[in-house]
Amino acid sequence: MSRKTPDWYFPPDLLILFVIPIIAILAGVLLPVLSFLKTTDAIILFFTALGTGVMGSMLLFLARLPLYRQRRFWTFGPSALPSLHRKLYWLAYAAIVVALLLLGIVWLRIK
Repeated sequence: MSRKTPDWYFPPDLLILFVIPIIAILAGVLLPVLSFLKTTDAIILFFTALGTGVMGSMLLFLARLPLYRQRRFWTFGPSALPSLHRKLYWLAYAAIVVALLLLGIVWLRIK
């Protein structure tokens, strides 16, 4: 079976029509989040970071579970994982990065 190539063409000039609203939506979402991070208590941020980090660690364990069952403990990266477990792997690392960023914010607020 051959793959069909799409017959449509989108001019790159018109891409700006989508970029500006996307930036506006992201700014509308991120600015209240930054305001919330600035005004909340540091203990709430700490426990949120702790919970996110624990969740990320559990997701990482679940993502690597097929490799642990094969007794392959020293493999790096998600290349040996099935597709569902690869998604869990990247989701786990995203949660861990968010937890580290929140802990960095807590450290900056307390310092």
